[in-house]
Amino acid sequence: MGPSSPELNNLNSIWKGEYLPITLANLTVVAVAAFDGLAIVAALPNIAKDLGNVSLSPWVLTAYLATSALAAIVAGPIIDTIGVRRTFQITGLWFLFTSALAAIAPSMTLLIAARSLQGIGGGLVIAVALASVGLAYPDDLRPTAFAANSMVWGTLGLGGPVLAGALLELSGWRLIFVVQLPITAIALGMGWRRLPDVAANQKDRKLNFDISGIALLSICIIASLIAVSEFTESPPLAGILLLTTGLFTFLYWRHSGNTTNPVLLQRHLMKFPLNRIHIASALALITGLATDNYLPLYMQTTRERSEAFASFSVVFLTVGWTVAAFATSKFLKRRKEEDVILLGSILMIPSVLLAGISVSFTLGLIILFGAYFLIGASIGFISTSGLTLLQSSSTPEEMGRTNSAHQFLRTLAITYGVAIGGAILLAVVKARTGDVESVRKVLSGDSFTVGAETTEAIGSGLAWAHVFSGGTACLCLLIAISLYQKQKSVSRVSI
Repeated sequence: MGPSSPELNNLNSIWKGEYLPITLANLTVVAVAAFDGLAIVAALPNIAKDLGNVSLSPWVLTAYLATSALAAIVAGPIIDTIGVRRTFQITGLWFLFTSALAAIAPSMTLLIAARSLQGIGGGLVIAVALASVGLAYPDDLRPTAFAANSMVWGTLGLGGPVLAGALLELSGWRLIFVVQLPITAIALGMGWRRLPDVAANQKDRKLNFDISGIALLSICIIASLIAVSEFTESPPLAGILLLTTGLFTFLYWRHSGNTTNPVLLQRHLMKFPLNRIHIASALALITGLATDNYLPLYMQTTRERSEAFASFSVVFLTVGWTVAAFATSKFLKRRKEEDVILLGSILMIPSVLLAGISVSFTLGLIILFGAYFLIGASIGFISTSGLTLLQSSSTPEEMGRTNSAHQFLRTLAITYGVAIGGAILLAVVKARTGDVESVRKVLSGDSFTVGAETTEAIGSGLAWAHVFSGGTACLCLLIAISLYQKQKSVSRVSI
């Protein structure tokens, strides 16, 4: 006897029946990760004033991003071997413990160490969230689940800075880590026994860590991050580190081809359509975040707006992303994923062009913010459709590895996009004025007034960053066209 009508209705929504606890647990851990990223950016000046060692303060963020990127790929074999449920349980407890360590860190060095450990939990949390969508929900509900995740990011994009500011006023930066503890505990309680367990045919599989592969990828990540950060101050060192990154990337690729069970499988990077999805999503993220991250600086200096108004300027990309994610969940009921990815890629080029023109000619802010809303929508179309196509192209037995490979590349794309955009902006300022220290002080949150020459240089630097974003947007369109054509070809052959 089949399920009754009410049971069928419950199975057609992520907000009902057996899916509800999974949805709530997923969204709660995503909320913790999203809030952490937004709040720490706001808290950096307070952390630097309290703990000293201002020059080390950027590593509070960088250390977290680096370890979370590495944790994302390590998560794949773990999830595929012990299941989403046990990985979630271990990860949640780890995140609780490391958040507590960060809250009580007595020095900048120890805080960076705690953030490095917390990043491991953060990377695993996001990997679990992605994998659980692929394993817990049927194909037709996955777009809605991803849209709900985007809604959380969008909501925190609007309210996160305000909440972070309130916490900083109330009790200082340590409270930002403290409030994560009960939220993470609630997520653990809801998902402890509800998330999918390991697949039946995987129960006897042993967990083997590819230590050599992890070490090689760690060197790649660390060398590349330092290279981008040193691009303005020490170009020769940046060049050496980029060569080091290339060398160790080659060594890992050779290692993965000669190893039975590498941490990151070549087929999860190169197999069609996964390869096109990875590249399109990464390019879309780089395109948007290379410039969006520096809108507050531009608003505060070139446009002479208040710090509060400047921090609000980054909301428009996030809102566009969220709206497009929900629209995608509706489009995919009638269209294929490759159609929506192509739509997003086409929309992105004129959106970046409009944003760049707005910055170059200081057009009205409504035009600039509208352009960033459209850039965010482009990312939402590409990212959400890419995730649904990626999961429908994966087997349940390899869902963890496939999602983790994608999350690893997304994390790197976000990190590199922000870093490259900043490097371009600072390089232009240095070429025009010979000094970037005033810009660094504004970026770190210090109350510092920059001169007219520097203000103009910041606007020019952001305009050149948009030129870079325009190039990556064009590359994204080429990849989307390739994906569209090959998917249609595959569909015709299968018919």
